[in-house]
Amino acid sequence: MKEIRTRTAPSPTGLAHVGNVYAALFNFAFARKSKGTFILRIENTDVERFVVSAEEVIIDALNWLGLKYNEGPDIGGKYGPYRQSERIDFYNKYSQQLVDQKMAYESEGALWFKVPKGKTHWCDLIRDKIEFDNSEIKDFVIRRSNGFPSYNFAVVIDDWLMKISHVIRAEEHISNTPRQIMLYRALGAEVPEFAHLPLLRNPDHSKISKRRNPVAISWYQDHGYLPEALINFLCLLGWSHPEGKDVFPIEEFIKNFSFERISKSAPIFDFKKLNWLNGLYIRQKTDEDLFKLLKPFVPKEMEDDLVKKTIPLVKDRLTILSDYFSLVDFFIKEPEIDKKLLFKKTAQDIKLIKEQFNIVLEKIDENKKWQVKVLEKTFREIAVDKNYHLGKFFMAVRIALTGKIATPPLFETIEVLGKEKT
Repeated sequence: MKEIRTRTAPSPTGLAHVGNVYAALFNFAFARKSKGTFILRIENTDVERFVVSAEEVIIDALNWLGLKYNEGPDIGGKYGPYRQSERIDFYNKYSQQLVDQKMAYESEGALWFKVPKGKTHWCDLIRDKIEFDNSEIKDFVIRRSNGFPSYNFAVVIDDWLMKISHVIRAEEHISNTPRQIMLYRALGAEVPEFAHLPLLRNPDHSKISKRRNPVAISWYQDHGYLPEALINFLCLLGWSHPEGKDVFPIEEFIKNFSFERISKSAPIFDFKKLNWLNGLYIRQKTDEDLFKLLKPFVPKEMEDDLVKKTIPLVKDRLTILSDYFSLVDFFIKEPEIDKKLLFKKTAQDIKLIKEQFNIVLEKIDENKKWQVKVLEKTFREIAVDKNYHLGKFFMAVRIALTGKIATPPLFETIEVLGKEKT
């Protein structure tokens, strides 16, 4: 069998797009399962949209997600260079070949490919047989008037010379495929296998786009999503685990990967499911690992010791890492107490609330052991002794100490706050 070689070929236009990463994941998994080669190629011949720093952004995103490529612009390989801007000589050579073969012609400064008569078809690995009548396709540009190749031409030359065996990409490229197959045949090149993945959709079935959605991988990093959670989530979009699992590592995805398990219908990018998965992966972390992961989300004035004490309190409440500070901010800054909220949530008058707090303060002064069990026992004894409504009493204490109605466990919070602050 020939070597399996797949690729991801993003354009450096400013961000690493979640749609590109989704396709890269499937290319990566198929190459790994087949003990093949996964390649990163940068398609940077669109000079109008090119962003200088975007290549670095793409590389950082793939590395963060663990999608390690075997060949690429930063590590090289035997079929380089891996930037289209450095491959112009190849495009010129083969476009001239087509001119010499009378299969291409010049018009208005550009080179155009002559579409042959007949039909073009292929057996798609996800969608079975797809066929186009060539009469529906007009002659198309292979080299623009600025000297740069068109997308359809460059991608064929690159995939051919880089010996790409399987082109796995989004379904929006289906309409490009007949043009590319025509070019392969005109050049006498072997046509690779094609697999067109379903497009990611919003819950209203509209296409995921940067105008409407957070599509940059950096956005997920900045908000505290874990790479393994995002990868697990992307695996579930359009692919189903043979055992019906929702939670599994990428190694399991690779092991069970097959084109037969990929759906033709567009999967829904469901943030609720992503958040659920992310919270699950956060809870699987040790407190020590979580301490390291939280570093970018902790304010400078918060000491490491306090962070370590609060992690067990909030671990079960974290959905994304950026939620952390909003759950613990009252530990380092005086909370603002909304009195209307206090009265509304406790349904008690000011005299009763003052009485409760005076009694608590007296009991706390008597209580020498500042520990969760002792604190909880003390508060419960007060409630029973004074016939206080337990829920309203505890809520009053919670709001007074934190300014919030939802917090980490109350008595653990009081213990970490310490006697003086409380």
